[in-house]
Parts: sequence; structure tokens; C-alpha cells
Amino acid sequence: MTSAPAEPLGARIRRLRTGRGWTQRELAEPGYDRGFLAKVETGSRPPSEEMLTYLAQRLGLTVDELRFGRPPGVAAELRAALDEGYRDLEQGRITAAQERFAAVGKQAAGYHLDDVECYARFCHAEVRWQLFDVAGAQRALEHADELAGAAPPWLRAMIVHRWSGCRFQSGDAGTAIARLEAELATRPADPDAELCLLTALIHPLMEMGGLHRARRAAEDGRRLARAAARPDFVARFHRQASQVWQATGRADRADEDLTEACRLFASVGFDRDAARCRWARGYLLRHLGRLDEASAELTTARDQLAAIGADEGFAGATLELAEVRLRQGAPEEAASLVSEVRELLSRDVESLGEATSLLGQIAAAQGDPETATRLLREAFEIQTGASLHGAAVSTALRLGDTLRQRGHLDEAVEAYRRGLDSVAGADT
Repeated sequence: MTSAPAEPLGARIRRLRTGRGWTQRELAEPGYDRGFLAKVETGSRPPSEEMLTYLAQRLGLTVDELRFGRPPGVAAELRAALDEGYRDLEQGRITAAQERFAAVGKQAAGYHLDDVECYARFCHAEVRWQLFDVAGAQRALEHADELAGAAPPWLRAMIVHRWSGCRFQSGDAGTAIARLEAELATRPADPDAELCLLTALIHPLMEMGGLHRARRAAEDGRRLARAAARPDFVARFHRQASQVWQATGRADRADEDLTEACRLFASVGFDRDAARCRWARGYLLRHLGRLDEASAELTTARDQLAAIGADEGFAGATLELAEVRLRQGAPEEAASLVSEVRELLSRDVESLGEATSLLGQIAAAQGDPETATRLLREAFEIQTGASLHGAAVSTALRLGDTLRQRGHLDEAVEAYRRGLDSVAGADT
């Protein structure tokens, strides 16, 4: 890969001239005097924009190739290197990906290629995202956003997509949704960009109880997917849309979307995202009551995500597997699975609430209603504090049932009432 230049502009002009075997007069004339070019080459006189344009044309270069020492085609070369690094990341070669992103980012900065540098910064954020470093990913995304004005529409949309995901995982679902809707309100002309933003909107809307809005986003995205050019964006959409179809009783359509998403991710070598589709399918199978199939799918997804080093996906698939094992009558194994990833889950408010609720259910299954009550109360507070209304309703019902079984009827009624309040919050 080409190294970033350190030479002054005048020295670069002289090197390019002599490399072609030209004298100063041959390069300068007829537009400029040989003596003036000599001063430019020694650095005693800076060239005007007009002269720089003239010299670039004479040398067969663009103005920026001459000004910044960019070899012809270097921007495309660097973008291709980032694409390759992203595939490294998706296939678990995290160190190789990090090194490539850092090297390309440095070169892009040296060549003043803001769009490529923005992409490199985004790729660095993706490393933090894969390692489940939510705060680090958000900082890296904000660093990339500083150069987003030079980036193509798909990349600007992906920065917003991931930034909103970070805010959601930090417990700020309202801000996540508001940013996405504000970006969509600008009516992106690029179908990939618009599809990317709609995809990011679906999950937080559903977790806040906005199923009708999520379904509208899924229907809009389905039309856009036909015009989109990036298979990874179409695949992410199908994976997210499957949640909507599952929630509206269309399990067959949800499974079709997950199968198509997995196929598309595999076609571009995105192993991490393909494994996340298996995790999503395990979730679907659990809700359909097909627990043995769900356990097999989630175990495969968990193993693949662990091998790739995708901590966020590994933690999520493990938590889902724990839920399945609890339903299969193995509470001790379920508790062990949650404990294995508890530290990772604490980085994401949604997962922390889900894990705490599950531990409450495990305690109830193990005959410890007092611990179950405490954990379910804690989970409910986490979920309501993060506006995760759908999850809070389920937890409130479990808490009320546990309190009722213990004979605490007034407290049970209060838990059910708070659950109803969450339903109302979901509709606002």
C-alpha cells in the first residue's frame, strides 16, 4: 500500500518533472516562465491556484493529486483496503482489522481524503461495537461524524445507525429514536441510506412499545429494499423486520426474512452478522415453543460468535439460550449461562434488565420467591428507567404473580398497576 508523502509541494513538482525527463522550461511553458517555476520548486514562491491547475494538467494529474501527493487511484485503493479490513472484522480477525483501519486512516489523513478517513474512523467504531465497548463505540462514531460531511450517504446513515444503537444500549431510547427520525425527515435521496435508518429504527420502537410505528418502518423498508444496492444493508433490514412479523403473528414471514438475511450476509463474507441471524432465529423458535430447535440454533450461534470475538452477540445469544434452558427445566444451567456473561450484559441497559428478570425467574423456579421478588423489582426499575415498556410489562406481570403466590396481594395489585402504566407509556 502506498505511503503518505512527507515532501513539500515544490519538491514534489520537481520530482514529477524530472521523473518524466522534462526541463523546467518544458513543464512551465507556454503558460509560465521557467524562472517562476524554479522559485516554486525551491519553495520560495507558492503557486497560485491557477498555476497549480495548469501544472496538474501538464503532468496528467488532478489538482488534489498534485497538491497532496496522491498517487492516481489511491482513494479507491484505500477504500478497498477498508472493505477488506471490515471482512476481517466480520470473520473474527480483529487485530488484523484494527491494524488495517489505523494504517488506512493515517494515510487518508495525509492525503486529505476526508471521506476515506471518515470511513476508517467508522471502522474503528465497529471494532469497539464488536467488543461490546458501547461508550468507546459512541466516542469513535462521534469522531467519524466530524468528517461525515465528506462521506457518501450510506456511510453517513451507518454512523447515525450505530450511534443511535449506542444511545439505545445506554438506556436513552428516546434520543436514539429522535435522531433517527430527524435524519429520515431530511428525506435521504439514497435508498441504501434511507433503508439503513429505517432498519435502525425498528428495534428501539418495538422495545418502547411502538409496534405500529415499527411496522410502518418495516413496510417502508420492504419497498426500499428493492432499490437498495448494498446487500449487507438489505440483509440487516430483513433481520430487523423479522421482529415485526413475529410480533404481529407472521412467524412464517419472520423465518423467511431471517433465512434471506443469512444468505445475503454469507454472500459477502459477513460471518458475524450471519451468526447473529442464527441468534435471531433461535429467539423466534423459542417464542414458537420449538425449544429443542431453538437450543440447537442458539448454541451454534453462540459458538460462532465466540469464535469471531463478537462479545455483544455472544452475550445476547447466551442470554437467549439461558431462557430456553430454563423453559426446558434446567434452571441451574440457565443460571450458569447468565453468570458467564453477566459482566458483558452490564454494558447494555436492555440486556441488563433482561438478565436480571431472567435471574428472578430462575430464582422462582428454584423455590426462592424472596430472591425472585427482589430481582424482578430490580429488573422492572431498570426497564422502566430506560423506557423499555414492552419488557417492563412482562416483568411486572411476573412480579405480580410472584407476589400473589406469596400472599402479598396489595403489592401484587400495585405491580400489575405499574405494568398497566407501562402499557400506557408504550402508546404515547
